[in-house]
Amino acid sequence: MRCVYIFFCLIHQYIFQELLFPTQMRLLISKSYFIFNFSKLSISTVRSVDSVGTSLGKLESLSNSKIANNPFVVSPEAWVTSLSTIEQNNTDIVKLNSDIFRHAPRLDLLHRNITWQLNYRNLQLTKQLSRGEMPGGGRKPWPQKKTGRAHVGSVRSPNFINGGFAHGVRGPRTWFYMLPDAIRLKGLCVALTIKHAQNDLVIVEDFSSLKNDSKELINDIAESRNWGYSVLFVEENSEVSTKLVNATQDIPSFNIMPVYGLNCFSIMKHDTLVISRKALLKLEERILYHLYRSESLQKKYRYKDIKEKILNEGASENNEKFAPFV
Repeated sequence: MRCVYIFFCLIHQYIFQELLFPTQMRLLISKSYFIFNFSKLSISTVRSVDSVGTSLGKLESLSNSKIANNPFVVSPEAWVTSLSTIEQNNTDIVKLNSDIFRHAPRLDLLHRNITWQLNYRNLQLTKQLSRGEMPGGGRKPWPQKKTGRAHVGSVRSPNFINGGFAHGVRGPRTWFYMLPDAIRLKGLCVALTIKHAQNDLVIVEDFSSLKNDSKELINDIAESRNWGYSVLFVEENSEVSTKLVNATQDIPSFNIMPVYGLNCFSIMKHDTLVISRKALLKLEERILYHLYRSESLQKKYRYKDIKEKILNEGASENNEKFAPFV
C-alpha cells in the first residue's frame, strides 16, 4: 500500500508540476529500485543495482528524444523580415533568449499585471457635498416645539430633498497600488512567450525600409501577412521612422511604442507585436539585467531618501523667466 500511495503522489506531482518537462525519478524502497518514467507514465522495478544503469540509459535516450521535440526546451528562434515589400520577405533568423521567450505560461501572473494596469489608472473625482458644505439652510425652518413636527435645524439636512449627503462619496479617490517588481517582470516574460508561441511576434530589420508613408501600404502589408486588426510597433527609443509615423497616424488600431514603455496590457491588447531588431536586443538586455541582478527586486522607494534631490533639482537652472517648479 505504501508503494501505491507513493506512486499516486508522484503521478499527482507530474500532472500539476512536471507536465511540460518530462523527468525521471529513482526511488529506493526495501532494496528495490523503482524507476518512474513520467514521459510514458510507466513504472519499472529493478532488483539489482547493475541493471539500474541500463534502465536509466534507456530512459535518458527516450527523454532526449522527447526534449528535442519539446518547444519549451529547444532554444527559440524567429524570422527577421523586411517591410520593403508587401509579401513576406524573410532575410535572417535570430535566436531568442529562452529565459524570456520560453517562460512558463503563468496566466495568473499575466492576470495580475493586467488587473493592476486597469486599476491604477482609475481616478474618481466625484465629491458629494455634506450638510455643512451645501449653500443655504442657515435658518431654522420652524420652531423646535409646539408644532407637532420633527425637530429640524436646517433644510439642508440629509433627510430633506436637495439636502446634503451623509457619508457620501468624497473624491478624489484612487485605486493605485504598486505591484512587486518580480511579478511585473515575470508577467512581461509570459506575455512575450505567448505572443511568440502563437506566431504573433514579428521581428523586422528596420522600420525605415518602408517604401512610402501611405496608410494603404501598411494596411496591405498587415493584410498580406495576416497581422490582424490591431498591431503594436515597438521601436528602440522615441525616435521613430517618419514613414511609419505618417502611415499609422490615421489608423486607430495601429500604435507605436518605445521599448521602455512595453507592458503586458498593450501586448495582449493588440493582435500582433512588431518589434525592430535593435529594440529586441535592448529589450532582452534590460529584462535579463533585472532577472539576474544581485540586489533585491523588492526595493522600497521612500520619499525622504530622494526629498533633497527633488527639491534641489532646479538649483543649477539659470532661466529667470521660466523658473523650475517643484
